[in-house]
This record gives sequence, structure tokens and C-alpha cells, in this order.
Amino acid sequence: MAAGTQQAMQQEILSLVDLNFFLVNKLLVLVAVFLFFITVTIVRRIQGKQLSNLAPTALKLSVIGLVLLYFEATLTGYPNYSLILTRIQSVIVLICLAKLLIYILVDMVLSLRRHGDVPMLLRDAIRLIVYLLAGIASLRLVFQIDISAIITTTTVLTAAIAFAMQTTLSNAFYGFTVQIDPLMTRGNWISVPEKNLFGEIVNVGFRYITLRTLDNNQVLVPNTVAVQSVIVTHGSSKENAQQRSALTLNIGLPYELPPEQAKKILMGVMQDESLLLAEPAPLIRLQSMNDSSIIYQLRFWLVDPAERNHAISELQTKVWYAVNRAGWSFPFPHRQILTGTPKESFPNQKERIISGLRQSHLFDLLTPDELRHCADCALLRVFAPGEVVVKQGDEGSSLFFVLNGKLIVYIDETEVATLKIGRMFGEASLLSGEPRTATVRAATEAILAELPKSAIAELLNTNEKLLESLAEALTRHSENNRKQLESINEKSSDTRSNIDYLKRLRDFFGKG
Repeated sequence: MAAGTQQAMQQEILSLVDLNFFLVNKLLVLVAVFLFFITVTIVRRIQGKQLSNLAPTALKLSVIGLVLLYFEATLTGYPNYSLILTRIQSVIVLICLAKLLIYILVDMVLSLRRHGDVPMLLRDAIRLIVYLLAGIASLRLVFQIDISAIITTTTVLTAAIAFAMQTTLSNAFYGFTVQIDPLMTRGNWISVPEKNLFGEIVNVGFRYITLRTLDNNQVLVPNTVAVQSVIVTHGSSKENAQQRSALTLNIGLPYELPPEQAKKILMGVMQDESLLLAEPAPLIRLQSMNDSSIIYQLRFWLVDPAERNHAISELQTKVWYAVNRAGWSFPFPHRQILTGTPKESFPNQKERIISGLRQSHLFDLLTPDELRHCADCALLRVFAPGEVVVKQGDEGSSLFFVLNGKLIVYIDETEVATLKIGRMFGEASLLSGEPRTATVRAATEAILAELPKSAIAELLNTNEKLLESLAEALTRHSENNRKQLESINEKSSDTRSNIDYLKRLRDFFGKG
């Protein structure tokens, strides 16, 4: 057992001798450190790269160490001063060695492996370990202090310090948690709603995360706050476009402005904005109907998250001009007494209705006054995309004339026709009260004029020959529809003569 103890002591002495080699050859170490960092400084200057903070400090310390070596050589007659200088030199040598080792590990090895992007937390961890080892070596080699005795006698003191530094230690622990999270890497943009913060992560350290805000201020967020708060990540400009977070902007527009037209105006602004990504494409949703306005939500993706405030400002500015160019204004809560006629959403449709009726073979026998009477009686109907105008099999007694938009006609859930501007449908229901023979659905925003039964009934009271003329026109119209159905479904519907339709017209309008 004594032999084993003696062997362990010999190994310890050898290891101390190996470490003490650097202290014995102080001149060699200081010169090597000085030349190394001088070379690094010159190379960095030539390459135009930023110089590490370690280099200036290491150069100064190495120069101070060389000066102290000179004084040590001249003060051989003063042993007390010589001992002090020796210990100071030894500490300086250990610090220079520590800085050299840190630079090699961090600024050379890790920088090459990580392409220059070494997290600050990793840098600090390596510095802490190297400086701790240098401190232990200085206590053991320079000041001849037994470390184990210090650790044994300061247990209570260590516990007290740990209790006093629990916040700092928790921040350091959470720092490791944040560091391994890929969403919290440098260059990513995050926001902390509880603290009203939005910025780019420029550093993740032991105690805090450093954010650079849009005002170019650097805000230090403790790691405990980052872990215990709700964090919203907004990605970075380096990410794939599909992985970035979207931004939303609410715009209030008047009720008189039809939603489809409002969406078209807003979409035009977003598609022309260079600060927004074309893919994913921007979106517009009708979010809510408030007391004085309809709220539209704009959803878009930024080319660069740093342009967030700029993009929102540009969008709102251009939306204002676009809405005003279209002849509309932005509503705001107010009360007023209306003394005039409110602005119509779809004005000046009467002439279009008259023109459409005049082109139809059903109404080509009407006089100009009778056409105007029908236009005056017509009701304006507007349908959003996807809405059903009439449903197959439902009762009906009106005709529809397409003023704008596109509609799809379905028979037994099969698409059979497309209706555009100038087309009519529902003639049989208007003139004879027959159930709807097809379902008509709006494919886009559709503006229709609906001609009710009452409009024709008033004309029949003043024009007795009109009934027979309408029966003939309806017979021709039914024959045309039958031929179209035959070509689509390869089957004919039941045919009716002029006498059949005349009888149905008399019964429907009470002229029998």
C-alpha cells in the first residue's frame, strides 16, 4: 500500500513538473504568445476582418511579462522583490497561455467547423473552463496552495454563494436550454408579447438573450424570462419562404363597397408591393362586420422580417390611395342626420336592364314604355361567389337577367351551361309559374336584375295581345332549351305546343 501511495505521489510530481515547464521557460512562452498574436493581428488587418478581443489583451500582457522579466534580472540583489515579480510573471504567463488556448479552440477550430458562427454561450463556456483551470494551476503551482483543503473548508460558504446567486445560476442553466433550441438561434426574429418586444436574436449568453429591435436598440432579455414567457418566432430571411411566419393587417372599409370589389382593391396593393413575397401568395379574408365598417384581414409574408414596420406602413399608405382612387373613403364611428339619398352600391343599372330586355326574343314585342316599366319593376340582386341563385325543383315566379359576373347552370348536379353578361334564365317560371328546371350558382360576384310576376301582370292588363305573343316566344324558347338538353344528356324533355303554354299563361295570370 505504501508503494502504491509513493507511486501516486511520483505521478503527481511529474505532472506538476510538466506544467511547471511553462513557468520555468517564461521568456519562451511570452515571446511565442507575442509573435502569435502579432501574426494574427497582421493577417486580420490584411483580410479586412474584425480582430478578436483576445489579441490586444494578450499582446499587452506578454509585453508586461517581458518587462517584468527584465526587472527580475536586474533585481537579483533584492530577493523579496524578486519573489513577488516571479509570482506576478507566472500568473501573467498562465493568463497568456489561457488566452492562446481559447483563441485556438474558439476562433480557429470551432470557427472553421461552424463557418464562423460560434454561439456566445459556447464561447463563454470554453473561456470559463480554461480560466478556471488556469486559476487552479496558479494556486497550486505559483502560490503552493492545496486546492482540496480549500474545497473542504468552504462547503458552507459555497452553499451560501450558490443560494445568493440562484437567479444567475438559473439564467445560466436556462441558457443551455435556449441554446439547443433551433428556433432561438442567431439571426431569427422573435417577439415577447408580454414585454412588448420584437427583435432579431444577435446573441444567446449565459445570463440573457440579446435582441436587436427595429429601432436598432439592443435589449437584454434574461434567459428565465425567455423560457417562462410566451415567445412568438417569426423566422429569418435565410429560411425557406414556406417556413416563415405570416403577418396580418386589418383594414376597415365602408359597407357600401361590395366585398368582392374591396378584396380586389386590397389584393392589387399587396401584389404590387415589393416588400412582400409572391409565394406564398397573400390572402384576404372578411374578418368581421363592425358598427361602422367591414374589417378585412390581410395576411402576407415578408421578404425580410426586418422590414416589418416598413412593410405595414407602405401597405397602409398604398391602400389609402387605392381606395380613394376607386371613389370610396374610410369609415369612422359617427352619428349624422342623412338629408340626401345614400350612395348606392350598384348605381345606374336601369339602362343596362332595358338594353338586355330589348335584346331578348321574349320581350322584343314590348314598346319602349313597357320596357321601361319592366326595368322600373326589376329588383337588383347581388350574389357572392358560391351562392345559389335558384335551386332545381323550387317554386318560382321571376326571371333573372345577368348584369355582371359569371354563373354556372346545373341539372341533376351536372354542369350544363355557363351564363355571362346579357344572359337570362327563369323565363318559364316568370311566365307560367313552373318549378325551376335547373340550379344556378354564382361562380364570381354576380349582379342580377330580377323581374317579378307583378311586372308582367300589370302589362297584361293594358295589352291583351301580349299574352299570345308571350306564349309563342315561350314555345320557341322551350324548343331551344330542349335541343340543348338533347345534345348534352342525349335525351329529350317533354315538348309543349303554343296552345299548352297559352293555357298555362292564362291560368297563371288569372286570364282564363
